[in-house]
Amino acid sequence: MADAASDPKTEGDALSEEVLVVEGLHCGSCAAAVEALLKRQPGVMQAAVNFAADSAMIRLDPATTDVPRLQRAVAGLGYRLLAPGEEGNSADGDDRLRRRLLIRLAVAVVFGIWCMMPAYLVYLAPLGIVEARFTWPLALASGLFALPVLMYSGAHFYRVGLRTLRVGAPGLDALITLAVFAATAVSVWQLASGHSDVYFDAAVMLITFQLIARFIDGRVRRRAADVVRGYLHQAPETAALVLEDGRIEQRPAADIQAGQRIRLTGGEPLALDATVRDGQGEIDQSLLTGEHEPTGIGPGDSLLAGCELLQGELILDVTAAVGQRRIDALARSVRGLLSRKTALQRLTDAAARVLLPIIAGAAVLAAALTLALGAGVEQAATRGLAVLIIACPCALSLAIPLVVVIGHARMVAAGVIFRDPAALETAADTRGVVFDKTGTLTTDTPDVADVHPAQDHDADALLQLASDTLAGTQHPLARGLTASRPPSTRATAGERHIEAGMGTCWLIDEHTVLAGRAAWLRRQDIEVPDDDASRMALHLAVNGDYRGAIRFDEALHPDAADTVNTLHRRGHAVYLLSGDNRASCLRQARRLGIADDYVVAGVTPEAKQRFIEALEKRCAVAFIGDGLNDGLALAGARLGIAVGNATPTARSAAAVYLPDGVSRVPATLALARRSRRLMRQNLGWALGYNALALPLAIAGFVHPVIAAVAMTLSSLCVLLNSLRIKWRQAPSSSASSP
Repeated sequence: MADAASDPKTEGDALSEEVLVVEGLHCGSCAAAVEALLKRQPGVMQAAVNFAADSAMIRLDPATTDVPRLQRAVAGLGYRLLAPGEEGNSADGDDRLRRRLLIRLAVAVVFGIWCMMPAYLVYLAPLGIVEARFTWPLALASGLFALPVLMYSGAHFYRVGLRTLRVGAPGLDALITLAVFAATAVSVWQLASGHSDVYFDAAVMLITFQLIARFIDGRVRRRAADVVRGYLHQAPETAALVLEDGRIEQRPAADIQAGQRIRLTGGEPLALDATVRDGQGEIDQSLLTGEHEPTGIGPGDSLLAGCELLQGELILDVTAAVGQRRIDALARSVRGLLSRKTALQRLTDAAARVLLPIIAGAAVLAAALTLALGAGVEQAATRGLAVLIIACPCALSLAIPLVVVIGHARMVAAGVIFRDPAALETAADTRGVVFDKTGTLTTDTPDVADVHPAQDHDADALLQLASDTLAGTQHPLARGLTASRPPSTRATAGERHIEAGMGTCWLIDEHTVLAGRAAWLRRQDIEVPDDDASRMALHLAVNGDYRGAIRFDEALHPDAADTVNTLHRRGHAVYLLSGDNRASCLRQARRLGIADDYVVAGVTPEAKQRFIEALEKRCAVAFIGDGLNDGLALAGARLGIAVGNATPTARSAAAVYLPDGVSRVPATLALARRSRRLMRQNLGWALGYNALALPLAIAGFVHPVIAAVAMTLSSLCVLLNSLRIKWRQAPSSSASSP
């Protein structure tokens, strides 16, 4: 998929694509209202607004409209349309919204209980439990206790309901507003007429159930902003600016422009895209490219924000300021991918929009039929109210969130953390499983593959010499050597000099030991045999005498081979997708039993996402990764899975996180299939309930109080069905069946 945010104009096309942040969204109905408004603006060809990502994807004609004009239109609806990065600290905003929602829910629960107590006494009056003269005061008390819920807890539904009606995209909030208003109006009318048949408790139940649904839905869906923040936090907020007089001054990265000069020292991450002007070093780009081996760099080399300088010192010319960096483009692309609506989301939104006119029309029809049959206005209003209450789709709004929340404890116990229920829709159909290599199937500590001592030298002695020479250094090969052969006591003696990106010189007891790249030793006039450049290798020499080479391979995670074999047995096509070189990828693929034709190497983060997109045209795909460079593919895949010690960005971009690593991938697919099945059953029940309840209410067989009870029972059925996910032990990776 092309990066629309970074390159808004496509070839041969005058239209522009924008991915913008929508500030102030509280729910899916808010998003529907903004989307409907944008679609009505002149020059807007397409618009999609997603509550989960707080974003709007807009395809517009620049000759007809522009972003400022759209911002003014959205502002008139009560929301703000911003460019990515302008939204400020959205985490603080999310926390404020969550606290307000909890306060509204607490008010609804506390006062709702007090509202229902006198209401239930009124209902029991015909049984003689309450004297008739006390029913009107009890009904009044029910209304007074309902006031905080109606005036405060439900206020958001009224505002959003009116907004969606204004733009012609009414949804669940408009339906709730209509039902609450009708229940309240009829109840006030009854009290004013001296009657005690009031329905404040039904209105309170509607508001409380919807607040519960919003709270659950908000907890499991709002993750895209975290992904964007995670990308941008990979690069530091400050950089060492080189002034014209040569002085070094720390400045905010956002204040540094392209063309200015910065300094980067060993151990520091890079804040801005830049080109090396002066200096040598060794850079770790694994988070961005997946390349497992540190890379030596020098003048003229280009570096990306987010990479880390392991050794050396560099003077760099900035090539891209904040907002134009590669990492910014990745963040925008991820936000755009997470803005897509899935099939169940579209179904739920569409059902809510269709139900409003149907239910409102049914309520009017019921009232009209009652009047036509000679009944009074009071009875007609009561029957219309019953239709509004019994048909209000509370169960529909709870169908998906309940499965995720109730099943969360079971999934965590099985080592599976589902972050986004939307991905569960396609998990049952998953046939292709794509693994990243570095960090996902392999560890960050390389294994010693083989030792090749020079003639007349001993392999064990060469291994010990290498371990002692690199003792105390930060190079990944030092970790692999230490795991194979710990340094001896003499490793602490002597003096070491490290040439960044090349090797280490150890001066000990009048001996000079060199350990590093073959090219580096050759520059010291040491004869080094030809070597396989695609292999990690450490060459050693003592006092100019070549002693041999030690070759390394990436270490596979202990469960990697079993996981791949299990997936193969179940009929999944398993792919290896990596930014590392092809020779390294093929070696690991053959160890795992992955065919050469299913190995794709040397790809960028954008190319990974394009490969996933192309593969999904043939079959449903799960992508498993752990690094920053995997974020785009994790967000773009219909089932993105982050594993093990994944970066915070990868965990946020993925729909699923497996702390125990790849061993839980087969179990994840089984759990996801079961969850999707329960979601579909819940949606089927919720829609079926409305289809059955409406005719009964229209015919007058359902009193408003019974309607409120039936609405509660409908939600209870959805709850009980969702509980079924806890009744079956989550399968292990080796035992679960497809």
